[in-house]
Parts: sequence; structure tokens; C-alpha cells
Amino acid sequence: MAKKVAVSKLNARTIDILNTIRTTASANYQASVPEISTEQEVVKVGDILMGYPALANEFLSSLMNRIALVSIKSAMFNNKYKELKKGYIENGETIEEVFIELAKAREFNVDKAQAREFARTLPDVRTAFHSLNWKVQYPLTIEYETLRQAFTSADGVTEMISRLTATLTQAAEYDEFLLFKYLIIKGVTSGKMKPLSVGDVANLKNVASKFKKASNDLTFMSTQYNTEHVHTVTEKNDQYLFMTSELDAKYDIEVLANAFNMDKATFSGHQFIIDDFTTFDNDRFDVIRANSSMIEEVTQEELDMMADVGAVLVDKEWFQVYDNLTVMTETQVNSGLYVNYNLDVWKTISISPFSNAIAFVKDGTSIVAPATLTAKISAIDKNDYATVYTIEPEIDDTFIGDVQFVATEDQTKKAIAVHRYGAYIVPASDESASFTPEFKLASSSYVGGAITKASVKVGDTVTFTKQ
Repeated sequence: MAKKVAVSKLNARTIDILNTIRTTASANYQASVPEISTEQEVVKVGDILMGYPALANEFLSSLMNRIALVSIKSAMFNNKYKELKKGYIENGETIEEVFIELAKAREFNVDKAQAREFARTLPDVRTAFHSLNWKVQYPLTIEYETLRQAFTSADGVTEMISRLTATLTQAAEYDEFLLFKYLIIKGVTSGKMKPLSVGDVANLKNVASKFKKASNDLTFMSTQYNTEHVHTVTEKNDQYLFMTSELDAKYDIEVLANAFNMDKATFSGHQFIIDDFTTFDNDRFDVIRANSSMIEEVTQEELDMMADVGAVLVDKEWFQVYDNLTVMTETQVNSGLYVNYNLDVWKTISISPFSNAIAFVKDGTSIVAPATLTAKISAIDKNDYATVYTIEPEIDDTFIGDVQFVATEDQTKKAIAVHRYGAYIVPASDESASFTPEFKLASSSYVGGAITKASVKVGDTVTFTKQ
């Protein structure tokens, strides 16, 4: 079970920090380092620690692991995207997301009652697994000279903690920002968001109207706005808008709040401004990509496509981001009078295929699926048991999306097997039966013309129409 981490703020004085460390330290440390009550005694503690490396090591270990790490965790778990993060997972590496589709209705018929009485009607249960897939390490070296200088002023120790934790938290927070941006870019360009045209982006009134309509539409049960095409809704309070800083600068927040039927204060908590969608700091993850498969490069082709995107609207459950582990380890290097620290950060970075997500795009963008598509019958293979028809959609390379053929209820009744990549297996006993191929592309569904053995041959094309 994921849980939220409470906000913690470092507001203790150097005196309090020194006394706290002493309270939980070893007997040797307590015997050598006195409890202090005045700022003048801070320097005295520093002189003792610097004269005994073993005591200095114990002090640094306690300082970083008991005090600094608390501040680091709080900052990382409660950043500006905290509303969209799911929390901290203490045990396990995989989250199973379960969605149960709506039950189908049937007519009441007394004559069918006996046959139906003991028939099984199983629920349509969909699952998605989100696994721990982000393991990074942030190294930091603290020299004893840095520790010595921390005891030259009354607030030196707290200032040192602030500087060191900022070095780590800012790095981790920036990376997390990039990961959210990464999920948005990959989500749009791989067809995991429903593209909606906003028309002329210069017409702000028209764009705001499109925002409002989309927001209203999400509150009604629909299958249009999620990858798995399940029936779901997203209430206003669960809708979050990401806008580029350029587009946000053109709008008054009250106009946007009105579009989402929220007051200004409430809407501000549901809007996030992002620098842009056309740049990505790939260099930041060069080393990670070279040594693992945790993250892919954001290509220039994808960034060019994102130039047509001004904003995205997502269900709060669309982002499946969990914190799995944050731990600090240390290695003392006595020959060099320094200590190496490693902050290990593990996360689950994923998206939900059952949650609604919309990308607002300009007219004419290649992100929007075309009204019609053609497919070619590339092969017809027959044996004693069945005939296999292989269908290959002809997709323009400028459109990025996954084609997935789906089986209809009629095909299931006819025992026609459907492979998601376009193979239809028709039993030999029913070769005369026709079937209508269907597939999903990104967030759109396409239906083709009827196919029968007598009507098609290899090389023929089938026209699919977007529904």
C-alpha cells in the first residue's frame, strides 16, 4: 500500500542538532563530547571532533543519515507534482492496477430463463502492472575541511546541512520533473492520449471553449479518452491541466478556472505550468541510457511532433509514479580525510491505460489520426483446418501510434481467432462466413469493409473508417 510522506522542515538550531546527535551516539562519543547550551560552545565541540577522526566519522554519519536524509526525503516526496504522485511503497516492486469494465445489459426474456439460470457471466476484468523501473544514485563527497569550517559559526552546521541536502534534492527533483515531462511526451507521441484540435491557437476564446468542452465531456461515461477504451469518467476535481509557459502567459487564470467550473484558488491547484514540450534534457540521462534500459531517448521527431501540443489534460490516476526507496550509504576514506555518500533513489514510473488523458493540438497536426486508413491483404494461407488472412495497415511514418486489431462479438461467435497484429484465422468449416476487421490506433477505433474468401485476394486493399 502506497502512503504519503508528511512534510518535514529543518528548523532546528545548530545547538539542538549537536545535542540530538549526542543523545543517540555511542558511549565513547557521549563521554568525549559534552552537551552544550550556548553558541560559544559550538566551536568547542568542533575542536573535539576534529581532533578525533573516529568521533568525526560518527558525527558525520549521524548528521547525514538521521538529519539530512529526513530533509531530503521530505523535499523529494512532496514536490510540486505531489498531487499526482501515488506515495511511498515500503515493500514490493510491482503495483497491480485493476479495472472492472461495466457489465453488459441484456433483454428480459422468460423463454430464455431456464438456459440462463446456471450460465456463467464473468466480469470483464482488466489489469495493468507497474513495476519498479527507476534506480539511480547521486554521489556526494564531504571533506573533513568542510566539516571543520562548519563549526566556525553558530549556524554553520545547519547551513552545511542545507547546502548538502540542496545539492541532492535539487538534482532528484529536476530528474523527477524530467520524468513527468518524459511520460507526457512519450504518452502523446505513442498514442496514449486522445488528441483534440483546438483550432486557431491565436483565438484564445475558441481555445478556452475547447478546454471547457473537453473538461465537461470527461465527466460523462465514455471509452474515447483512455488507451484501453474502457468505460470511465474523470470528475472535475480529478482533472489536472499541464500548459506550456507560452500558452499560460496568454490566459488569465480566472478565464481558465471558469473553463473548468472551478474558483480561482481551487483551479490553481489543478494547473501545472511546464516550460515547453519541444525540448528535453537528454544529456541528463546519457549515462543511465548507456548502462540500462530504464529510459529511452526522447527523439527529435517526437519533439517536432510536440510543437503542435499546447496543453494536456489528465486524470490524476494517469500518472503512476511511486517512490520505492530513498537510502543514504557512506564510505570513509581515511587516507584522504573525506567521506563518500551515495543517495539511492528508486521509483516506479508508469502511466495508467485505464485513465483519461487528452492532448490539445493545433489543426492539421500529424498527431491526430486520419479519418480513413487503408490496409493491404498481404497474405492468405490455407490448410485443412483454417484460412489465415494477414492484414497490414498502411500508416504514414509521420504518425506515431500502435495498431491493435480487436475481436468483435460476432467474430467470437463464429470462432474466428484474431491476432492483435492483423491475422484473422477463419475455421475451414465456416470459410464462407464474412468478417469485418477492426483495429485501434492510438485513441481511435477503425472499422474496415467486410472480407470473405470469394471477395479478396493477396494485394487487395481494405478501407478503414475512424469511428
